[in-house]
Amino acid sequence: MVSVTDYTNLKYIKNIDARDKFEAIEELARVFDGSGLCDDIDSLVNALKEREGIMSTGIGAGIAIPHAKIPSVAEMAFAIGISEKGIDFDSMDGHPVNLIILVIAGEKQHKDYLRLLSNIMAILKKEPVKEKIIKAVTSEEILQILKNQS
Repeated sequence: MVSVTDYTNLKYIKNIDARDKFEAIEELARVFDGSGLCDDIDSLVNALKEREGIMSTGIGAGIAIPHAKIPSVAEMAFAIGISEKGIDFDSMDGHPVNLIILVIAGEKQHKDYLRLLSNIMAILKKEPVKEKIIKAVTSEEILQILKNQS
């Protein structure tokens, strides 16, 4: 069985310095630069920002899940961003976002893309797990928390 951790790695996990949601999305999307997952990072950033402009991906409880499916993405993946200060994502509950899960996929990966989004949501709905991820000190710790949930 495929685990959510099969779609990320230590290089895609970082502390976010951005002050607004569009900066955060760009900062996090750029972790895929040079990875071979996406051959046009600028298009990816534009698609993510465009999607965010239509409707906020801030789902509440301190979480945002920006996502995009575009042709220049070769393999589905996700990045994790942690903001200690919190970022205003225009979330449904009005609270700032501390945990950003940025999901990318190619246009033909629709079913797997939806499954990955669903699996991530199922993990993050568990408040203690979400809090452990936000409070984790290292990327390795975050990856291990996710592995323990899969």
